[in-house]
Amino acid sequence: MSFRGRGQPRFARRALLGGLASSLGALPLLGGKQARGQEQNRLRLILWFTPPGTVYDNWKPSGAGTDFTLSPILAPLEAHKDKLVVLDGLRIPDVGVGAPHTKGPPLLWTASALNDDMTFERPDGSGGFYHGWNSAPSVDQVILQARGSSTPYSSLEFGVRSGGNHPGTRMIYSAPEAPLAPETNPWDAFDRLIGEIGKTQEELELQRAERLSSLDVIAGELEALSGKLGSNERTKLDAHLTAVREIEQRLQADPIVCEGPALGDAVDANTSANTPVVFDRMIELMASSLACGLTDVASMQYRVGENDGGYTYDWLGLTSLEHHLMSHEADTNASARADLSKIYTWYSERFAYFLDLLAAIPDGDGSLLDNCLVVWGSELGKGNTHSFERVPFVLAGGAAGKLATGRYLQYEDVPHNRLLVDVCRMMGHEVDTFGTSDTGSGGLSGLLG
Repeated sequence: MSFRGRGQPRFARRALLGGLASSLGALPLLGGKQARGQEQNRLRLILWFTPPGTVYDNWKPSGAGTDFTLSPILAPLEAHKDKLVVLDGLRIPDVGVGAPHTKGPPLLWTASALNDDMTFERPDGSGGFYHGWNSAPSVDQVILQARGSSTPYSSLEFGVRSGGNHPGTRMIYSAPEAPLAPETNPWDAFDRLIGEIGKTQEELELQRAERLSSLDVIAGELEALSGKLGSNERTKLDAHLTAVREIEQRLQADPIVCEGPALGDAVDANTSANTPVVFDRMIELMASSLACGLTDVASMQYRVGENDGGYTYDWLGLTSLEHHLMSHEADTNASARADLSKIYTWYSERFAYFLDLLAAIPDGDGSLLDNCLVVWGSELGKGNTHSFERVPFVLAGGAAGKLATGRYLQYEDVPHNRLLVDVCRMMGHEVDTFGTSDTGSGGLSGLLG
């Protein structure tokens, strides 16, 4: 669980989002006073991940510039075409140690290599890899460190079937060697984020006192360890202490009460058959968290890059071959390509659902979608060759007027670092380079004015 908070909450504590999960026909309303930070056109950032790459010929739009037609895989996004920028021809520089599925997820948003000066043990004790966690923070966290955060949670990490404790399962890093694990159960996440609804003031105060007492014990134990550690370990310990103090500050503030979506009865989030339900509930919770002002920075990690093995898509009628093995079938296997395209089209449908929700929520002088920058990417371009070329990237949202949308931009073998430079710039963090995997500088030609 890595919902991280900084600073004091500054938004109205009672924000009503009615019907977000039940009907897109009725717009969700913010009741009473406006939620914290509903100032005009405040920009939010969302990073969105699905594995492993795509079927390029069925993903690539036709046409160019503003005169383009979405491909079969991207067709579910047609209603939001004027709020999209499809980026073709970007590559993730293949640097550092680790197999492609292992290094891909960390490289995606950090543009920096895995550490190679340690052995990372397999969870089952069967051996180790000669690398560790990533060597740099991800772009969302770099932006947060540069501009700070006034929201109750500096960032929220959501995931679906994305558990694990090794580099191929983590994409968000708060610092070198500091991966953030996503919350993978929407009902648990709801309780942690918005779980104070329905409790009496006495219950809230007792809960707060118990949590603060526990944090004091933890902080005392960590501080006692500080003098016994070397400088590197002490730096990591200081980061943990900072996180504990941030939680204390949040608990000492007024209780956060924000009615989110009606998620319905909980189901087992780790059962394959429940994946569509879990994904949609997590999407609804993420949209609600952004609308309520709980955070301005979020990420969604669907599955993992580390092979995505043993996983079939039963709800799409695909039961004979797991996704990872299917992605390794030869290009001449037309049946596998058709099945993969069905999976990636389903990804687009879920992405479109998230955009639907954002577009239905009033915000500033437009919609929440107008004031979001959503970046959808993958850890590979092509599964059967483990290629880092032609990685599929789609930008969505108006980025609070900072991005001209409704375009299909084509590049030729350009490092994706340049996209991350532009993401930083749109979020108000002026940089010329990002990460360590690219020797060049600047953003993408033609993306920003």
